[in-house]
Amino acid sequence: MTKTTKMNSKDIIIARKKLDETITKYWHIIKTENVMSNKAVKAGVGSGLDLKELYNQITQMAETRIKLKLMLNAINNGITTFNYVDEKKKHYYTIFAACEEKEKLAHWKDIIKKTIDPKEKARKGVKGTGKREIFTSAKITSLINELQLSINKYDTNIEEYNNKTSIDFSGETDADITKLIAA
Repeated sequence: MTKTTKMNSKDIIIARKKLDETITKYWHIIKTENVMSNKAVKAGVGSGLDLKELYNQITQMAETRIKLKLMLNAINNGITTFNYVDEKKKHYYTIFAACEEKEKLAHWKDIIKKTIDPKEKARKGVKGTGKREIFTSAKITSLINELQLSINKYDTNIEEYNNKTSIDFSGETDADITKLIAA
């Protein structure tokens, strides 16, 4: 038998804010510690955390954040039961997933600016740079390309949905809306 848990909007918002803070913290650690001098590493500077594992956790937390956003959306629309498997098939999942991928993309585009120049590595060798790098520019470029493909898929699905979905409206807003559409 499946266990049922009740959460109200406040609970969901608090949980989402905790996730936001943790994800932001993890991105900050990746940004600041991806490239460090060998001296700093030997001196024990930094968090000492596995940056690849942090990114894995960010990815998992992003999916949890999507669930929380979907739950909050359901409550805000008067829906009192939630089934994640069903919600993943709906348009809001696509919107929230696209947002998560775009956030990751923005972070990687920022981080790649601070990687060791591949030309410097080629000239000096990895050891000759005096730096330790966890996510290389090649790895980040690969991640960026994967994210962009995923984003393109989500954006295409959103565009298709928006093009085929319409709403009938009437009443006092007709004239205002009609003017906006005609402009």
